[in-house]
Amino acid sequence: MSSISKYFQDLQKEMIQWRRLFHKYPEPAWCEFGTAAFVAQSLKEWGFEVCMGKDLICDERMNLPITENLNKFYSLAKERKDLDKALLEKTKGGYTAVAGVLNCGDGPVKVFRVDMDALPINESQLEEHLPFSKGFASAYDGFMHACGHDAHSAIGLGLAKYLSQHKEKLQGKLILLFQPAEEGLGGMAAVVKHPLFKKVDEAYGLHVWANRASNEFISGTFGQLASRKFDVEIIGKASHAALAPEKGINAMLPAAEIILSLEKLKAEFPSHIRLNVGQMQAGTARNIVCPEAHLKIETRAGDTATRDQLFNESIKTIKEITSKYACNCKISVVGESESAASSADLAKVVHQMVMSTGLFSHCIETELHNTYSEDYCTLMNHVQKTGGKAVFMGVGASNQAGTHHQTDFDISEEILWKSATILAELACYN
Repeated sequence: MSSISKYFQDLQKEMIQWRRLFHKYPEPAWCEFGTAAFVAQSLKEWGFEVCMGKDLICDERMNLPITENLNKFYSLAKERKDLDKALLEKTKGGYTAVAGVLNCGDGPVKVFRVDMDALPINESQLEEHLPFSKGFASAYDGFMHACGHDAHSAIGLGLAKYLSQHKEKLQGKLILLFQPAEEGLGGMAAVVKHPLFKKVDEAYGLHVWANRASNEFISGTFGQLASRKFDVEIIGKASHAALAPEKGINAMLPAAEIILSLEKLKAEFPSHIRLNVGQMQAGTARNIVCPEAHLKIETRAGDTATRDQLFNESIKTIKEITSKYACNCKISVVGESESAASSADLAKVVHQMVMSTGLFSHCIETELHNTYSEDYCTLMNHVQKTGGKAVFMGVGASNQAGTHHQTDFDISEEILWKSATILAELACYN
């Protein structure tokens, strides 16, 4: 066993504590106040240069929650006794990105991405659900870590602690980016233009997969679906539905036709596209002509160009229909990601390194992942376009519980120390 593996085996108990802490206090996109503050104070304690909040977020934040929800989660974080209130203050208003930087002389610039946000899902209260039976299930009704970002944050902290104590093994600049709002596909776009990421030599992203065996490691993925998420507000005019219906403009009619027309539009594109109207809200009462309708829609495709074409055709259809019914419409993009592919030569390096550790018995060099979208792809493409290399890795984490985005989602915590070991090996590699 290598010295790095031994270090993380010894750190495993603390990493589990971190993971369970993050799991107990799940915070959705742009509301990761407690998580960000805990991460920042840990990085600061370990000697990292910390960049966070408004100093790190340098572009518009998409899909920002309403002020009421921002204030709610900030107040919950303020009640905690384990957080540095000065650092917490820097996240106020939804500025929840954190980066820790170690400058270790000449050498490559390496970025390790970690995501932190939770999901709006009620967590299982069944006794067989480990987080519930062990007392670290979500303390916040309606929200839980159902995708493993709590594990990612713990792995990121484990990596940070190791790097801070072994700077003599490092060369160049090491950046640990703890990004918010991955689930909405908007967090990376808000930070990627920061000068920290102007010229990156290597970028590493990692995701735990509860639907894959815990002995599996995927060194490089490709084919994630490019996505664009958008909201449509259709504006009509209210009127009495019996007394003067002719004086109203029914916003529900174009909304209904848009849903049916977008369903037909899918047939004009390749099979790898996805176009979904996930939510419609319309009307105020049965005796009032509907004055407003709201649609939440997403487009996805196997490549960024097709995504853009699908999005543009969808917008054209929406505008034509709303105009036909004499309604106005407002369209707001609330999240997007690109398609990307791991750099083949870097994936090979990762693969050989993982094989050499002996920590995973089933190692895959590259694998097609074309059933989901990933915010990290924005960083991957940025790094590759500016001359660097990037990979997105996958770690099997099954413990036979529910899979991603389900109420009984859980992972095998054994993968915490193993994943951190791989990342530390990559940080030390030159």
